[in-house]
Amino acid sequence: MARKPSKNRVNVLADVAEMYFLEGLTQAEIAKKVGVTRSMVSRMLTEAREQGIVKIRIDRKFKYNESLQNELIRQFNLKDAVIYNGQPESYEHYLTHLGRVGAKAVHSHLKDDIVVGTAWGTTLNATFKSLEVEPLRNTKIVQLVGAMGERSLEIDGHELVHYLVTKLNGEGYFLNVPYIVDKPETVDSLMSVQSVCETMEMMKECDLGLFGIGSLELDYSTFYSAGYLVLDEMKGLTIHGAVGNVCGLFFDIHGQPTAREFQRRSMTISKRNLIKIPTRIGIAGGSGKIKAILGALRGEYINVLVSDDITAAEVLRLNQETISK
Repeated sequence: MARKPSKNRVNVLADVAEMYFLEGLTQAEIAKKVGVTRSMVSRMLTEAREQGIVKIRIDRKFKYNESLQNELIRQFNLKDAVIYNGQPESYEHYLTHLGRVGAKAVHSHLKDDIVVGTAWGTTLNATFKSLEVEPLRNTKIVQLVGAMGERSLEIDGHELVHYLVTKLNGEGYFLNVPYIVDKPETVDSLMSVQSVCETMEMMKECDLGLFGIGSLELDYSTFYSAGYLVLDEMKGLTIHGAVGNVCGLFFDIHGQPTAREFQRRSMTISKRNLIKIPTRIGIAGGSGKIKAILGALRGEYINVLVSDDITAAEVLRLNQETISK
């Protein structure tokens, strides 16, 4: 564990950082002024960032596509659509941008005395990390899906709920059970556990739902990449017509529930309770999620979509192509 710098060291690092970032001096000029080498100035600037003395914030101004937003709202009877222009080349940058836009959309719905239900996944993780909000009063955060296991702790529902509880100064309701169990009878048994019962009941009180939209395409599936479902299980879901999921609830291209035997072994919010949540924000994008997004829209799993313009255009195109099939 790195040692905390002394107060004098902090002041020196702050002075160097101010000269570089605020006064616009070059590293060579700072080195001459402070009496150290240029490479030492570079190391000091790095240390200043690592110690939190320098905090860099990039306030990217996204351009939004009103035409696509309006068309999505019209075709799917949505409460809102937030569609920004442009897809970065790398997946990491794309996820960061999508998370920032998602965070702005989430922020606009947060208020005191709200009950927020959240799922899991990489997109929600990116969204919550970009969320800038002051603590709220009397806020409850509910985990809507059982745990994914040790291999995916950072994106697991339990961790995301804990993150929001800390961020919003709220009260957490956790679902401390696996997402998939061995048989339907185990689901019935777990439902009788008091803490599980309390969380399941609180799901019915949610004012706001925050979801990623899962895909059955292997390169885009959190279930598969996290090792929660193996290849044969993914193929089995596809054979049953599944194209995606919201909160672990699988559906086909028309938004109809599918893989019912699989779902009977899952610990998650029911679709009946999910669609009763007044505002259901789905944050997703990319070529591998187009079918999943369309299914989620048609099945009314979400009524607010956050995505990019390329994905949105493809979703609308596919909707027209398959509307009569």
